[in-house]
Amino acid sequence: MPTDDPCPMPTVNTGKPEISMAPLVDIVFLLLIFFMVTTVFPENDGLLIEKPDSENAAALDNEHVIIKLDRQGIAYMEEQPVTTDDIERLLEIELAKKPQLAVTIHADRRATTESLIDVIDAAKAGGARQLGIATDEKHD
Repeated sequence: MPTDDPCPMPTVNTGKPEISMAPLVDIVFLLLIFFMVTTVFPENDGLLIEKPDSENAAALDNEHVIIKLDRQGIAYMEEQPVTTDDIERLLEIELAKKPQLAVTIHADRRATTESLIDVIDAAKAGGARQLGIATDEKHD
């Protein structure tokens, strides 16, 4: 097939144009791995209590039961909200098993004095003989 063009361009029949999905899948997996590796999940510390500071804070050496009191005045034992009647009943059960247990109250610095006194009264009614209020060390 002779042509008039002295240098004809060869024609290549490549078929119908299409987009390959293989590189797209690779990119999606790379992005997935990147986000999985770089994602930081916050630790769930449960109830956040900001204890007041004290210059005379000391660590407890013996076993103790912890009662947490949040800023709204809601008391918690083992991360479950409890009433003063519940505190009294649960402490009676715990102290019947181990009478030497101390009771430590982790009260938020913004909790009312009334709610703190209610928890202290319930703990004493439950049989607590060693009662303490947790504080943080004061930093200058």
